[in-house]
Amino acid sequence: MRKPEHRGKLGLAIFVLGMAVGTAACLVPPFSDLQGAKMAGKGRVELTPHGSLILSSSEGETDHIQNNFGLQAAAGIANFLDLRLRYEYLYHPDSGDMYDNSFSGHVFGFGPKFSLVKDHLAVFLPVGFAFGENIEVEETWEFHPTVLLTFPVSDAFEVNTSAKALIPFREEQNTTYAVNLGFGISQDLRRWALRPEVGILFDTEGDGFYLHFSLGFTYAFGK
Repeated sequence: MRKPEHRGKLGLAIFVLGMAVGTAACLVPPFSDLQGAKMAGKGRVELTPHGSLILSSSEGETDHIQNNFGLQAAAGIANFLDLRLRYEYLYHPDSGDMYDNSFSGHVFGFGPKFSLVKDHLAVFLPVGFAFGENIEVEETWEFHPTVLLTFPVSDAFEVNTSAKALIPFREEQNTTYAVNLGFGISQDLRRWALRPEVGILFDTEGDGFYLHFSLGFTYAFGK
């Protein structure tokens, strides 16, 4: 099937902390956020292991093309500022071996998250890169400014949305865009949360799009 077109015909777009990078390979993007606008809080830490299933849709056909597993960490520097890190491992499900380096890659990203309206609106400004076999790290850096909105329903349930631009450092690569919808489900969201999420990635110059279905679990601790 045809995939969304990108300048340079890059076959691997890897996204971390909302960050995407492209290299010549067979994998295509994870682009989940698995967080809301709420901050970790000064002196507190959040850990979020997660997994994603990635689909590609074009010309009426939809295929399962990738699986992702990763971990996010957030450290509360101040009540209005978190520092977030993310590692993710990606592999093609048809390779037959999730550890086959020819069909897998790694990404790492980091950046600050700022609260604009407490518990409702935040911005996240990550940069990151990919690494692995046949990946030229210096060509993969990208910046992904992200807006996060949270609609608290109760202490046990919240609705989270996000929108981002995926901006490569290399001029010959396209900027792409993603939106996500997720939920925080818990008995006490300040301590832990189950985070199901769905999202779409698209290129305004392409004719297809990608979907992700993700699940994360956030555990918070500290002061």
